[in-house]
Amino acid sequence: MSANPVRGSLPVPLADGYGVVIGSLKKHWIDPPDTQGRWPHYNMTVETTAGEYHCVVNLKSRSEVKVEYRDFRSAGTTSFASVLAKPNGFHPLPRTSTSGALDFIRHPGLQDQPGCSCTHWLKENGVNLMQLVEYYLIGAQRVLVFGEPYATGLGVHNVHMNQGDPVGSPFAGENAIWQDGGILLEHAPPQQRLSALLTRFETQSLQTDALGQPL
Repeated sequence: MSANPVRGSLPVPLADGYGVVIGSLKKHWIDPPDTQGRWPHYNMTVETTAGEYHCVVNLKSRSEVKVEYRDFRSAGTTSFASVLAKPNGFHPLPRTSTSGALDFIRHPGLQDQPGCSCTHWLKENGVNLMQLVEYYLIGAQRVLVFGEPYATGLGVHNVHMNQGDPVGSPFAGENAIWQDGGILLEHAPPQQRLSALLTRFETQSLQTDALGQPL
């Protein structure tokens, strides 16, 4: 999360835009622990025709607020057809239901379904979510990372839910719908499938209004 202020009386979208980087995974690693032994980010380098993009995913918060996750080990491709058809590279996405953007609450492909391995959000324990990410990355043919592009350089951050933060919190200024960050992974045969991994902070509401504000 980056603490962008609320401009005026209404929250605004992510300051540097929103989109998806698509490419092949080149390398991945975990940040070294801080002085208290906590690992806040999982790093991925995604290779595209335009260069290598550095992507960071929140797997553990430095604060007492827990990161929660849910995963779809066999997500249906129909709901993601528009974004899966895009070539490798970074693609800005309008915050609409037809652009290919993610919205954890509204996207039809991210709701409870037979291909979802869990019916609710689970809390990370410092190890389980890291292991899950590593499991998904094995054999991934293409990786699609949704979030906010870096202000300078090639990369994507805010790869987590970007709505529902409590009004008055440092992150409420980034609340908006159809701009959630997440990861889709395409696996080639013989394990051909599409997987999705979503993360959020436990303080973020799963019920929001048209502005992405918590209800």
